[in-house]
Amino acid sequence: MTEENAFLFVGMSMIAMCFAWGIRGLVIGGEKGALLPGAYIGILCVWYTGSEMLMANVFLFAAAGAMGFAFGAMEPYGQTMQMVLKHSPGIHRPLRGYLALAFKGSLWGGLGAGILGLSFSALSGEVYRWTDILIFCAQIPLAQEVGYRLFNTPYDPQKGIRPRICFSTDSREEWGRNLVVVTELILMMLIRRDAFGLILLLGGALSGAAGWILGIFLYDKEAHPLKNGRYLFGKLEKLGIISGWKIMEFTQGAVNGLGISLAFCVGWPLIADKFTDGAALWRILPDTLDRVLSWTACALIVLSIFLFIIPYRKNGNKITRAFGEVDMHVVEVTERPLYNVIPLALVLLGSTTMARIMCFFVIYYVLAQHDGLERFCDFKHLRLLRIGMILIGALILVGEILTGYTLWQTWLLYGIAYLAFDFVYNFRPKTVRQNRAKSRTFGRFVLSFGEIVTTHPFFLLLLAALLVFGAVHLR
Repeated sequence: MTEENAFLFVGMSMIAMCFAWGIRGLVIGGEKGALLPGAYIGILCVWYTGSEMLMANVFLFAAAGAMGFAFGAMEPYGQTMQMVLKHSPGIHRPLRGYLALAFKGSLWGGLGAGILGLSFSALSGEVYRWTDILIFCAQIPLAQEVGYRLFNTPYDPQKGIRPRICFSTDSREEWGRNLVVVTELILMMLIRRDAFGLILLLGGALSGAAGWILGIFLYDKEAHPLKNGRYLFGKLEKLGIISGWKIMEFTQGAVNGLGISLAFCVGWPLIADKFTDGAALWRILPDTLDRVLSWTACALIVLSIFLFIIPYRKNGNKITRAFGEVDMHVVEVTERPLYNVIPLALVLLGSTTMARIMCFFVIYYVLAQHDGLERFCDFKHLRLLRIGMILIGALILVGEILTGYTLWQTWLLYGIAYLAFDFVYNFRPKTVRQNRAKSRTFGRFVLSFGEIVTTHPFFLLLLAALLVFGAVHLR
């Protein structure tokens, strides 16, 4: 690749990750929301290689990146942030807070980038054996549970019982899950001498830590006046239209994108010769078996919605009542293998069918699931919205079965669809009428939307850059 392409790659990685982390914080948080930034960086890494063969199989790497970043998002960090922020006097311990966020950020970014790197090395067919992939993926749930038991228990906040190393007051910590998995990933890479995967993992870990540190620093500075009494963003802060939280997320995403893309530029020459256009990707699954396993995994993901709705039921039915009270933590632990472990194993073994399902249908599905069950719950016509989301999902699934989706269509889903869902939420008629009723002037009406006044124009600016890039390079 040319130097010009390298600069464009790094710049677009920062823009894409900035956009994706910001959208994740707005539209859908948690592990499922983290699928989006991972998919973005996977696509951009493949584009940077310039390999037509890799571009023809781009969804394999986008899916691996998506699932890699989803792992890290199981780490709660809200109360850890409070240790840094000055408006939390009871738990204000800045140094401990910065170190904790750097630690969590390094696990999150390192695991996401490491699994993306693993996908390149594995699909080259020259670094790992198929047994390595199956063993690594099969033991992930056990490794996560061991890590949780070792580092994040005992936990009973009502009795004041917390783990020895804890970065929250009454929030369940789960970083032990990622610590054990990333340790095993590093050991496997060392044993198989996967230098490329280690470089990408290191780049993700360092930039993940740096992104959190810089992001929370800016958040803290935005929320309080400087020594001269002024605010970092001046009048915008006093008007209440600046969000320190969004600044933190934008910063975190951009720095992580910078670190991973630079690491990819450094590591790519080590494996570039394995992906010449005359070569073929390593796959061990026959086409028929690939399709059967992939659509079975897709069915399990769809059926997992039953698990997810149990804690949200109101009156329920005979089946849901039989489960009694179900903690959301139990639901999340149960459904994680369905979204991550099984699909990841298939993708790393070269399943293009599973990769396409993850990159389009599942990334839509988790958005509809979250908004339909949680975010849109106070909408007047919630039932119609849910029916609409289900119908769209069904149409997407039919399209996936019949023809699949192009990279350009996928790129549009990631940008326009996710932002459109947020516009539906923030500019619904009820909100507009309420804000108009309490605003005497047009200016007051605009300001009544709060931080949206600044964050959404920034989102649109980032989206414009992504769409221009996609239209030129990915169509």
